[in-house]
Amino acid sequence: MTREILTSTLATLSAELRDLKKEAALLSPKLSALSAVQRSEWYDRHPEKHTELEAIPTGPIPHRYHHSHEHRKQLVALQERLGRIGQALALDKTAWEAERTTFETVVGILGRVENKIATPAALRASAPPEPVQESEADERAFKPTTLLSVAGRSILDARKVAVNPNDKDASRYEERLETAFAAFLDVVGDKPLSYYLPIHMQDFATVLARLPPNRSKYAIFSGLTLREIGEKNARLPPDQRKKCLSESTVASYLSEVKNIWSRVAAGVPGLRDMGAYRVTMPQDAEDSIDREPLAVKSVNVWLRDAKTSKRLKKPHQSWLPFVGLLTGMRLAELVYLQKTDIIDVEGNEVIDLRKPLLINGREIDRPAKTKTSKRIVAIHPLLHDSGFIEYAKNVQSRDGFVFGRFQKANDPPDAAQKQMSNWMEALGIHETQRQVFHSLRHSAKDWLRDNVGERLADKQCGHALNGVSANYGAKALKASEVRKIMAMPAPEDVDFSPFMLAKGHGAL
Repeated sequence: MTREILTSTLATLSAELRDLKKEAALLSPKLSALSAVQRSEWYDRHPEKHTELEAIPTGPIPHRYHHSHEHRKQLVALQERLGRIGQALALDKTAWEAERTTFETVVGILGRVENKIATPAALRASAPPEPVQESEADERAFKPTTLLSVAGRSILDARKVAVNPNDKDASRYEERLETAFAAFLDVVGDKPLSYYLPIHMQDFATVLARLPPNRSKYAIFSGLTLREIGEKNARLPPDQRKKCLSESTVASYLSEVKNIWSRVAAGVPGLRDMGAYRVTMPQDAEDSIDREPLAVKSVNVWLRDAKTSKRLKKPHQSWLPFVGLLTGMRLAELVYLQKTDIIDVEGNEVIDLRKPLLINGREIDRPAKTKTSKRIVAIHPLLHDSGFIEYAKNVQSRDGFVFGRFQKANDPPDAAQKQMSNWMEALGIHETQRQVFHSLRHSAKDWLRDNVGERLADKQCGHALNGVSANYGAKALKASEVRKIMAMPAPEDVDFSPFMLAKGHGAL
């Protein structure tokens, strides 16, 4: 007998038993209506059925009841036998299922063993690695519950180890990263990584846009958090409110924080993408000021003053505007210029900024803002005619720095920048962020672009070449290109006569 037949039979028996139960319920009231005399007489004639309810003499009713009762007993007996068969089948099913589970387990084990034997080592190596035990994990394997200060510090420390500690430009960038990171923790708070939302970048920008650039100089902001400083500055009357950070500065802070966050998030799955959030620049931020070429009138005022007896006593200052205009070099590049950087390349005298610095007999990597900053700079004839090249090649200073006086400062480029700003302000030609020493580099770029084109202007100034096509070919100036720059006419309307009249500036 199969389980399907047994189930069908038991269902049929259950239906018949329900029908018999209904019939017995209909007969019961009629049996109860028989008189006691009728029952007594019947009991006397049939003593052997004295205990059977269905023996009551009522004509057709006792007969029907008796028949139903007998049928019911047969069905109950059959149901009991089928129940025992069902129990046997159930036990058999349990044993079979246990045997099947054991069989499948053994087959699975054998399959894995066979696969491991057959699989080449290269394929096994490409399989996902086994989970790393907690004790084996790198301490920098941060989790969403790790504080930002801890995770961010590991990124900054790793970068600090990777860069050259003698690279001043890299150090200044490191300072900007540290400042931006500290500001974000101050404004938004030091929270678990999972706490931060993209909109926190907007909160950060809104507070930054209310901060004065030199807030530490104002006693009214002493002891306050950045958020409190911003709120207090915003509440001041308009005539007392301090000038706020510029849009470019706010954008720079945002960029540095996004940079740090992207590196943190790279090692912690599930963090929000704050880098893709588009921040609305707050209206409190000052408009960014674009630097412009220095006005020709201002250049002439500056060059005339550079030749006065007062300035000639400080040749490390007086030569800077003149050389900056004719080379397009950055102030930091001029400050670290050594006389050994002036070399001959294929018959042309040039300045080679690709060479390392030579300090105390040791080669030190030259500070460079970008990779393209390490370049060859063509020397225009005016630099020879003025006597600068002769002066530079014979300068007497420690390690042969052409502008060696600035090397006595802790931060030579910063010291030079301050002296140039003070000098321009004294002459009345300085305009904050717009007309500064760096403006001479803009003037030089225009002069070069007008005479030898964009590509040579980029090479001379150390700007990145734009586009795939432009990056094909020599990155440094070739001999023929150097000659083209040397053949350029002098910048239009600039009066170089003060430098052409006298060639000696004295020794450092």
